[in-house]
Amino acid sequence: MFGHLRRARSMLMGLAILGIAYYHAPFILHGTWTRLFHNCLYCGVDVFLLLSGIGAVHSIEKRGGRDYLRQRALRLLPGLLPMLLLWCVLMTALGFMGPWSFLGSMTLLGWWLGDPVQLNWYFSAVWMFFLLAVPVSALFRRWDHPWLLWLGLLILSAVIGVLCPLDYLMTALTRLPVFFTGMLFGTLEKRGFSRTGLLRGALILLFLLGFRLVEYVFWGDGGRIYGYSLGFWWYVFLPVIPGAAVMIADLHSLLSRWKLARVIFRPVEWCGESSAEILMLHVGTYKIINGLTTFRNRIWVLILLGCCALGCLYHYFAVEPLTKRIGERLRKDEASSDRKQNMG
Repeated sequence: MFGHLRRARSMLMGLAILGIAYYHAPFILHGTWTRLFHNCLYCGVDVFLLLSGIGAVHSIEKRGGRDYLRQRALRLLPGLLPMLLLWCVLMTALGFMGPWSFLGSMTLLGWWLGDPVQLNWYFSAVWMFFLLAVPVSALFRRWDHPWLLWLGLLILSAVIGVLCPLDYLMTALTRLPVFFTGMLFGTLEKRGFSRTGLLRGALILLFLLGFRLVEYVFWGDGGRIYGYSLGFWWYVFLPVIPGAAVMIADLHSLLSRWKLARVIFRPVEWCGESSAEILMLHVGTYKIINGLTTFRNRIWVLILLGCCALGCLYHYFAVEPLTKRIGERLRKDEASSDRKQNMG
């Protein structure tokens, strides 16, 4: 099960970013089920964080916390900072952004301070998850029964969510449980957990029950109680996302035996590998367009596909080569520093 999740990582990330890009696009939708599907696709971020939690455990154990954080920064910042600067300049020129918002966006602190004019909350909040991963991973390593620690972390995150006085912070805080669930999966895999069949069955059952919770929150009284009163919108997807990820990963493993399926999967995997670039490109583009004009659905489909294509090109032909050069430079500097210390 865990091996399937790791091998399907790019596929899952690709589906997640395509869903997020579709969710952010302001389509005019009339069908009840169509609107529900559209409105729920922000759960793609939960997929990101589930997989990030799994990857964090493996990376920290292999490289250590310091190198893990450096690799996360090396993955995001070379592509983010140029795009962020361009977007801030355009937003300022169009009159949508002032000096304070410009500074808050470029430092990634504006969202934390409550400034609404930001590229996207995720790029500011994701560092919280990265920083938490280091001490939490150490706790998971030391805990004899990691599921008990996981349960305690879920309770703690729920308490923090209820007590948090700032609604906009709930966007990140209510996603802590799915990140911790990913870290639990990573820990169980590292320990050679053998009862994966039982776990898979439990996750599928929770996935099915989760649909009832989604219906209750989005269509029933749960929207007023569960959502508006308690701010638990993103907890809706905690029982859904792990099971959905496992089922998609299992299906990916089964279908990948055929060459045609691998060919079909590849564009989605390209999007997954370029997910950060697609996210920064499409949210920036959408916000500029929404401030200037409105388009029909057909135009939004073309814009969505164009952002995905440009995001892939930006990743493979600009960000990836730049990241590789920076990584090589850092390794050379470290090797030189180590030689000097040894000589001293």
